[in-house]
Amino acid sequence: MRLLEKSPLNEEQKKGVKHSLGPLLIIAGAGTGKTSVITEKMNYLISKKNVKPHEILALTFTEKASAEMEDRVDKALPYGYFQMWISTFHAFADRILREEASQIGLNSSYKLMTEAETILFLRKNLFLFKLKYFRPLGNPHKFLEALVEHFSRLKDEDISPESYFSWAKNMKGREVLEKEKYKELAGAYKRYQDLKVRENSFDFSDLIYYLLILFRSRKNILYKYQKQFKHILIDEFQDTNIAQYALIKLLCPPRKNPNLTIVGDDSQAIYKFRGASISNILTFKRDYPDAKQITLQKNYRSRQQILDSAYKLIKYNDPDTLEVQLGISKELISQIKETEKTENRVRFSSTLRVEEEADYVAGQIKKLVSGKKYKFSDVAILVRANNHADPFARALSQNGIPFQFLGPGMLFKQPEVKDMVAYLTFLSDIDDSVSFYRVLSMDVFDLDKKDLASLVSLAHRTKLSVFQALEILIGFHDRQFFQDEFSVYEKYLPQLKKISYKKLVSLYQLVHDHLGSLKKESAGQLLYFFLDKTGYLEKLANFKTPKEEKLSLNISKFFDKVKRYELEHEDSSVFAVVDYIKMSLELGESPLATYEDLLLYNAVNILTVHSAKGLEFPVVFLVNLTQERFPTREQKEKIPIPNSLIKEILPTNNPHLLEERRLFYVGLTRAMDHVYLTAAQFYAGGKRERRISPFIVETLGEEKISKALSLREDQKKQLAMFDYQKTPEASLLKEELPITSFSFSQLETYMLCPLRYKYQYVLRVPTPPIGAASFGSSIHKALQDFYQDVVNKKSPSLKNLLSSYYASWIPVGYLSRAHENRMKREGEKMLGTYFKTFHSKRNKVIDVEKLFKIKIDDVIVTGKIDRVDSVRGDEIEIIDYKTGRKPDEKKLRDSLQLSIYLLAASDKSLYGKQAHKVHLTFYYLQEPTKITMQKTERDVSNVKEKVKEIVGQIQKQEFTPHVGPWCDFCPFRMVCEAWQ
Repeated sequence: MRLLEKSPLNEEQKKGVKHSLGPLLIIAGAGTGKTSVITEKMNYLISKKNVKPHEILALTFTEKASAEMEDRVDKALPYGYFQMWISTFHAFADRILREEASQIGLNSSYKLMTEAETILFLRKNLFLFKLKYFRPLGNPHKFLEALVEHFSRLKDEDISPESYFSWAKNMKGREVLEKEKYKELAGAYKRYQDLKVRENSFDFSDLIYYLLILFRSRKNILYKYQKQFKHILIDEFQDTNIAQYALIKLLCPPRKNPNLTIVGDDSQAIYKFRGASISNILTFKRDYPDAKQITLQKNYRSRQQILDSAYKLIKYNDPDTLEVQLGISKELISQIKETEKTENRVRFSSTLRVEEEADYVAGQIKKLVSGKKYKFSDVAILVRANNHADPFARALSQNGIPFQFLGPGMLFKQPEVKDMVAYLTFLSDIDDSVSFYRVLSMDVFDLDKKDLASLVSLAHRTKLSVFQALEILIGFHDRQFFQDEFSVYEKYLPQLKKISYKKLVSLYQLVHDHLGSLKKESAGQLLYFFLDKTGYLEKLANFKTPKEEKLSLNISKFFDKVKRYELEHEDSSVFAVVDYIKMSLELGESPLATYEDLLLYNAVNILTVHSAKGLEFPVVFLVNLTQERFPTREQKEKIPIPNSLIKEILPTNNPHLLEERRLFYVGLTRAMDHVYLTAAQFYAGGKRERRISPFIVETLGEEKISKALSLREDQKKQLAMFDYQKTPEASLLKEELPITSFSFSQLETYMLCPLRYKYQYVLRVPTPPIGAASFGSSIHKALQDFYQDVVNKKSPSLKNLLSSYYASWIPVGYLSRAHENRMKREGEKMLGTYFKTFHSKRNKVIDVEKLFKIKIDDVIVTGKIDRVDSVRGDEIEIIDYKTGRKPDEKKLRDSLQLSIYLLAASDKSLYGKQAHKVHLTFYYLQEPTKITMQKTERDVSNVKEKVKEIVGQIQKQEFTPHVGPWCDFCPFRMVCEAWQ
């Protein structure tokens, strides 16, 4: 992927930036620099209009878009300006509810559930619901997913349980037969919301739902935020749902002619399946009739041929477009000068079967990269659905072309991750022969294939599970494992090689140990032990080929996911984690790569068109372009919201076809230089010939399509002549790591040992959960909640502190239950001593868990301060809690952490304090000791130079190990060759 250089603003962009009074609608086509307009507008408001950073609210739809916006603002402004409110809608709602939830009787320490966790929550409580139709006796779980989706969609449509029940109760006419069914649904919706409040667990749709309740029922709080946010900017407005638009109208009442800027493009509205309402952008001018309107048409991404083709396609959506409704032109004009004449920047190729289609794509990529103009990472293969990607992944692999999957639904499908899932699944059910067979087939065990087949045959002949067959086989081979009941199976025993017996005994002992530890060890701990004992862990840390490198990265991501689950759930057993994984697999909820991965690895990117939104690539392949694949068949909601309750204004044409066409448009406009459109006649061994997608004809015209189809036979001959010699493999990691944002913890880790930094943050090699880390997090969370009450003008007691501690306890990583209990008692003692020794009602706490972001040249350093107090006039005290032992005075004095805290405190976006007005305090809770010191302006200057030095070394991948006594306690010592 290539990033565009920052260009000077054009006249229309400048108008958008300088408009500072009243509502504004910016219609920003693909690649027209809308993010630049938003970030420059914030810069303009702060630097030219003297608007304070915390008076600006910028909201967008995705975390990636929010992060990009924040990154650009960081680079545009001289200071970090962490006070700015730049986030997604959900993060914004979460931030306010964490502070204000108690005003409507909610606990602000609620837990947020993923979609998979939400379904598991409903399944656990299903028989607490008064259900009949939606809980059939034969299959009570039949409607679980549908119910969760329905309740979420109701909240997207801003429909409360009360209004839903009222509607159902008053149904008349032909709808009477459905009345009881909808009353049942409405009652279940109410029960569902009540249960989540009782268990203090919310799903993502609850965030906007409860924020609306807060603002509507507590006018004083709404007024507080209306007064604070003098300027509100909304990006990707076409992706908002009814509830989000209702939130905007509460913060920016149309009658007040507010300073509201919305940026959007109806041509890129592709999230209806998530509840997005395109009618929001189509009706904005009706709601805000005085809004000024600006259309951005100059495109800085794509060649004109690509833009012309995309425009030809999207015109088929008329009259349900802003172009028609507002009487404007949205035809995009490329600002990229053609340096060479290229007749076909948008090509179409048709093959007989999908395998040939995939081979064609692989062959074209090889040609492009061999020409030296493009890297593998410049290429994207866009699919309509995740399951369309497999043939292309196989073709790339066969041709030695590095690739990575991006977007949801891919991680759990990677072979190496399926191995890990299989092992956990087998531990949760030892009769699961399919999972155990996959474990036995893992490369790390290197079992003879014939002997493995003999073991499976033994299981079949004796009608036992594969694990039971293994027990019997080993029992006869090694008498210590023999049981009398095995005797009847002696006649069925196969003869295996000695080395196979040895390997199977070793594996059996490992499994036996883990089965015995199921009650006391978490899933993450058992998985770590498995990786360690099998030698897998060392392989992950010391890969020798790009293939092994990719395997290592995927397993690390999976391990991180398991650890995150454990930290957020009281039940972190294998059984609970496997349930969660199974549900995630069903939902496709398994993100493989992050936006950072996109920048980090030189590999072809395979992703869905939805996942590609907001990205750009020099070369794009849009594949599988046949009827019923793209566009897909319309999938109706299993439990639809009745039309009479839907607030969205429906279009004149088929909504599904309109959305699919917009999605195709998004795919086309991701491309900078070239687009390849491909289709096959037959897919997945099917005998029915597929018609090509109508979108291809709409994009290129019938004449070009006819030519391409007539060349199909010639192409088939050319396919046989493709050079299948593998491309020489190269490392996935780019030569210089393009990382510009670092946390304090990362910098500290690098200073301790550069190789440990690589293992931990670049390769993300799995580590077992550590009790000390869980203990420290539990203590910190208890103190955070305690002092948040102080900030909120409450007077919490020691009882409150300990209650928070018990509620925050993380039971992961301890050596045993006895060890956990001892540490829990130790924490009680530490907090009790701290409260009596150091807590005072005279403490003037001004901030708790204060996030900071400071800018050092082009590097952003982030961190979090435990607590900030006001002391002696305008001086402040920065406080950090430590649960470990106190180091010597010199180490404290040289602490990078204290210097970075001082740097943050001196930043104008945070506290703007000079060094002599900042007191830096460590509380060592174990001792207990309080140490306070001050640093100088010279320390501030020195830490800046130190940070720049460390960052430069990381970017150049200088990861030479620092050997010392700390090696004996390093979590990576077993895979580190420097540890002797």
